[in-house]
Amino acid sequence: MQIAKLRIRILAATLSTIVALGAGTAVYAYPVYRSVTANAGGVVVWNAANFGVSGQPVPTLSFFHFVDDNAARAGLPDAQCLVKVDLGNLVNPLVGTQVPVGNPGIPVNGAPGDNPRPFPWNITFDDNPPGHWSIAKTEIQNPPSSNNAASRVAAAGFQSLATTGGSGVTVVNGLLPNCAAQ
Repeated sequence: MQIAKLRIRILAATLSTIVALGAGTAVYAYPVYRSVTANAGGVVVWNAANFGVSGQPVPTLSFFHFVDDNAARAGLPDAQCLVKVDLGNLVNPLVGTQVPVGNPGIPVNGAPGDNPRPFPWNITFDDNPPGHWSIAKTEIQNPPSSNNAASRVAAAGFQSLATTGGSGVTVVNGLLPNCAAQ
């Protein structure tokens, strides 16, 4: 009888610890955001202009880390809407940290002529400027072609992710109160 009570106490303590640790990890969710425009109905405009791949020497698609949606709205005050990517439970990532975005089960839905590379795409922390993460054009396209084509692929890919539950990509309100992925 005492062994059974001891086992129950150990089980209760173990479950309490698991619940406490599980609840604590949510604090370490690490989101990155991209400012985008939307139509009059609040639906993100999934086009190359909103997902511009640019830069030298390596063209990239940029995102910025903020601790939460409110901080992102404050940090990107002109954003009509925000595309939010949850990078998991990162704590103080080092420059060069890479995290996969998307998974092979989700189609990119880019035009075949734009050479879409299937998911996952690696996003890399370069912290230049501070909080900056980027996805290299070579992650988005294979083989790479024009920046405009890569931007179209990025738009199609993030639309696929934002409209697929459990992908880690969502759309949150910026200046507009009714942002949606659709």
